[in-house]
Amino acid sequence: MAELVAAAVVAHQPMVMVPEAVRIELGGTGADTTLIEPGYRLLREHFAAREVDTFVIVDTHWYTTTEHVIAGARHFSGLYTSDEMPRNICDLPYDYPGAPELAQLWHAVGKERRLHTVNVTTASLPQHYATINLVHHLRRREKVLACGVLQTASLEYYLSLGEALREAIRRLPGGRVAILGSGGMSHEFWPLAAIREHFAYDASHVITAEARAFDLRILELWERGDHAAVVELYPEYLASFHPEGRFAHYLIALGALGGRSCRARGSRLSSYENAVGTGQVHVLFEGEA
Repeated sequence: MAELVAAAVVAHQPMVMVPEAVRIELGGTGADTTLIEPGYRLLREHFAAREVDTFVIVDTHWYTTTEHVIAGARHFSGLYTSDEMPRNICDLPYDYPGAPELAQLWHAVGKERRLHTVNVTTASLPQHYATINLVHHLRRREKVLACGVLQTASLEYYLSLGEALREAIRRLPGGRVAILGSGGMSHEFWPLAAIREHFAYDASHVITAEARAFDLRILELWERGDHAAVVELYPEYLASFHPEGRFAHYLIALGALGGRSCRARGSRLSSYENAVGTGQVHVLFEGEA
């Protein structure tokens, strides 16, 4: 039986893919983003210590509409250029194994539970940098299973998808799995006329004081392991501050960790940062599910 041994909300903002000198210059303050150092390094160390062999990446740049799509091919390779940020990510090679057995099981459990899942086994599925950036910075030898965000789904549906993932992991004959919820927190960009004034990573550049305060409120609840309170706040958070990917990257992971009853405490592995108005952070969930 495989085990779920790690789960995290992990930022992927495109500046993590440019050279250090460029990152510092564009930041405008002489400081680099903490998402790479110490953030990605601490995540790699944590996964290595727990002998993780499979990443499940919930990709908040991959929106679907009528069903939950799972990328179940055996292998993925090619060159990736971001259609959104081609100056940041252009002709980036990727080459990594999929996790087809886990994909098939997740789809099967989903169907048993009357969820709208589909397992796509062709490697020609388009890539998104919410997956590619994490593969680039975190993967060493791990298999990778990416999935999209069903944009028409509800809070309860995301939690149910996570519960189905937990059961699929349990049915897998062996393995050690980490769930990476690839996405940010509040997610509103500065308008073009002002955006270049807010490239700095300091959290004071998040779009509004109210968005920043709500993000910090969520972070405090995570640190206490009070996931029930976060779920209670979700409708207000979604309506007012538009967390990236409808916050599905967190909610699917939470469903796998036990849903509202989960008491796993969140540890920040980076600073809470700005990315052109949006809130960004790495949070690792540890302790009792």
